[in-house]
Amino acid sequence: MKIILTTDVPKVGNKYDLKEFKDGYANVLITKGLALLATPKAIADLNNKKAGIEKKKEEEIKLFDSIIATVDNKKIEIKAKANEKGHLFKSVNASDVATAIKDITGVEIDEGSIIMEHIKELGNHVIEIKKGNKKGKCEIVVIKN
Repeated sequence: MKIILTTDVPKVGNKYDLKEFKDGYANVLITKGLALLATPKAIADLNNKKAGIEKKKEEEIKLFDSIIATVDNKKIEIKAKANEKGHLFKSVNASDVATAIKDITGVEIDEGSIIMEHIKELGNHVIEIKKGNKKGKCEIVVIKN
């Protein structure tokens, strides 16, 4: 019996996979809500959904390319409270960097795309912005508030 998985099932398959199983196991997956019977209409819907997901991914990649072009090799200043030795009272994290980039460039970046260690001192720090195989770099300058 052919079924379409509606969620990721360990050791079985991933969401939207079209699989062939024996009737008993397929019925178990269907009754647990993990799969749908692969009717011609369900298969057509699946193909439309996959095409929509691919289109959305392509749009996200184009948007991310424009974000990288805007932010790449720019200096972003962040003000933070620090002691006399230059150590910050509160570290600068990806959320702070995303907010600073949005305030300065107007570009909104997902925190998960920012690859960095927590910044704990004043000075210049290079961070990486990455999504998929696309990468960009940005310099963060932490100055005393």
